[in-house]
Amino acid sequence: MAPRAPSRVATGASAGDRVRFHVIRWLPLLATALITYALFPPPAGVVTRVPELGQVAERSVVAPFPYQVRKSTDEMAREGESRALTAQPVYRFSPTAYDSALAAARDFFADLDRASRQGPELMRAAAVTQAHLGPAEIAYLSDSTRRHAMREIVTHFLGETLSKGVADAGVIRGEPSRQVTLRRNDTDLVVSRDSILTFADLMEQAEVAGIVIEDPAGQRTLRRVVGAFYHPTIVPDLTVTSARREQLRASVDPVRYGVRAGERIVAAGQPVTEEVRAKLIGLHQELQRRGSEAFWTAGAVGGFLYNALVLSVFWLLMLFYRRGTYRELREMVFFGALFTLVVVITAGTTSILPIRPELVPIPFAAILVTLLYDGRAGVFAALTLAVLLDGQWAMRDSGILFFGLVGGVAAAIGVRAVRRRRHLYLTVGLIAAAGVLASVTIGLLQGWATVTIVASALLGALMALASAALAMLMMPLAESATRITTDLTLLELSDLGRPLLRRLALEAPGTWAHSLAMANLCESACNIIGANGLLARVGCYYHDVGKLTAPGFFVENQGGGPNPHDEMRPIDSARIIRQHVLDGIALAEASGLPPVVKAFIPEHHGTTEVTYFLMRARRSATDGGPNPADYRYPGPRPQSVETAVAMLADSAEAAVRVLPEQTPDNVREAIELLVQQKLASGQLDDAPLTLRDLDRVKREFARVMSGTYHKRIGYPRASGGITPEFQIVERQ
Repeated sequence: MAPRAPSRVATGASAGDRVRFHVIRWLPLLATALITYALFPPPAGVVTRVPELGQVAERSVVAPFPYQVRKSTDEMAREGESRALTAQPVYRFSPTAYDSALAAARDFFADLDRASRQGPELMRAAAVTQAHLGPAEIAYLSDSTRRHAMREIVTHFLGETLSKGVADAGVIRGEPSRQVTLRRNDTDLVVSRDSILTFADLMEQAEVAGIVIEDPAGQRTLRRVVGAFYHPTIVPDLTVTSARREQLRASVDPVRYGVRAGERIVAAGQPVTEEVRAKLIGLHQELQRRGSEAFWTAGAVGGFLYNALVLSVFWLLMLFYRRGTYRELREMVFFGALFTLVVVITAGTTSILPIRPELVPIPFAAILVTLLYDGRAGVFAALTLAVLLDGQWAMRDSGILFFGLVGGVAAAIGVRAVRRRRHLYLTVGLIAAAGVLASVTIGLLQGWATVTIVASALLGALMALASAALAMLMMPLAESATRITTDLTLLELSDLGRPLLRRLALEAPGTWAHSLAMANLCESACNIIGANGLLARVGCYYHDVGKLTAPGFFVENQGGGPNPHDEMRPIDSARIIRQHVLDGIALAEASGLPPVVKAFIPEHHGTTEVTYFLMRARRSATDGGPNPADYRYPGPRPQSVETAVAMLADSAEAAVRVLPEQTPDNVREAIELLVQQKLASGQLDDAPLTLRDLDRVKREFARVMSGTYHKRIGYPRASGGITPEFQIVERQ
């Protein structure tokens, strides 16, 4: 596939514009899904009697619509309780308990301070009442200095320890779950039950904190005060725990079995298992509940959704992996129209003949998509169509998925490069061979008779020929619809008898000779680096067509005669030289050249300067010097690999042609110099070329041009007196 310039979506588009952008591109999918359902609606079916468990089914039963077999009330209750037990209990950090503990400790020491000023008896009463302190501890706190120090130690210890979270030992140890959810500030963290601190842990840490106190009475005082004002700051959140368990009970799926439309519930001759009988009972009940009208409504929704979901896989592939294709609305409409056409043809052949998977034209779609895009897109289009059609009621168990996949892959592989008529024959042969192989495979698996296998193989070969013929017939329409230029179009444009090229050869022979030499050079280099050599060749043919408007002003067409630029001002000469780009674009548009070919006209010059006339202008300038913008080509710079190589080939062909000695070393040096100049000037910044690609291009340029500009030797003058003017030269 020839490259094309991707369209761009406005970055500042509103949310509504973006939604509209995507909706429009998915409308072809919905239309295709709807048409597919209309052509292949699901049939009606009724289950009149449900066989007993273990009984052999007399007939095959296929679900005519999607339905569900629901669980009983007891099954729901048992599963709900089983799920509820898996819910982890929730504990939460209580800021209220934390604040209460610290406030109580601070109030206790404040009461002691007030009581100490009123007398020892009041202080003793406060200490005993609030903290249950003994005489030794009360005596220790009677000293104001030690009391104030104790207050700092107690409040700091409680603040730091309780902020980490301390739970009631009886509650946390009685928790049956080994893992609990700890909620703090709306953040849930799953922790081990044993990792949560309890009162015993608090007392151990208080004992460690009391080491800083030398007096044993002070250490006991610390522990007793901490124990007196401790409050659990990790408490069970019964409301949240209960809600989560209720949520798990409610999350039990009431559906025991989900049966999709078209699913085979039981085949004739198979014993009825418990699952099969449950599905048959569910189908019987669903049919009674729905009635015929409801049946058709649900069947329509199910069939349409199946089609839409299968097609959406292809649309998502375009969205995520071929963004340029997805952005072009015309291309997404093309895919919808192509898939619809395949479905319509399939419906037509199915109505005329019994279901024959060999006659489904999936290879036709694969050929068309591969020629327009690439083999990967062709294979995925074939796979999408195969799954889509295989899921239709009229196609169930017909083998379309297998035949479509094999034939589609063969078509995509066989049509990767069609440049000659015999290539198309090879494609047809490959598709036919794949069809024969598919027929033999299915025939052996299903025990077909030999005559059936042969008939199937012949139908596959017929479809291979018809697919290729239809694809070639539709290709011009597809190219016009998508505006993609394929290799087939490029081959047509490379015909040297086309009017524009004939004019170039007759009216500007020097330019035409340069274009031919440049085309050979550019094609060879592009092929070396994996670019589109055919596009490069065709682009080089047309890159200088703008010189047709004034061929005599270009040195290659002057044939050694007078140069009109000698009598002109440099700025006028530069204007004429630069004008050939705009004239070339006008001629290309008038001739209907595709954008990828037309891009060679401005991009092979990029934004370089007409150096010769710019230097003349500078030499003759008397004040200020010339404006370089007046001597610069309009651009843009090369945007693709092919146009970038064309820029290098254009300069290389001209530079090497004027070398005094065209030795291989001189050729390589000239090519190296001009490539470095293009890089330094930034002309290759927008082209997807790597340095490795440039090295390979330079080597290929040197190889081709060293062979082109080789030495020649002349024969000695014959005895008959042939003059030197008519001396024969021969290529070595």
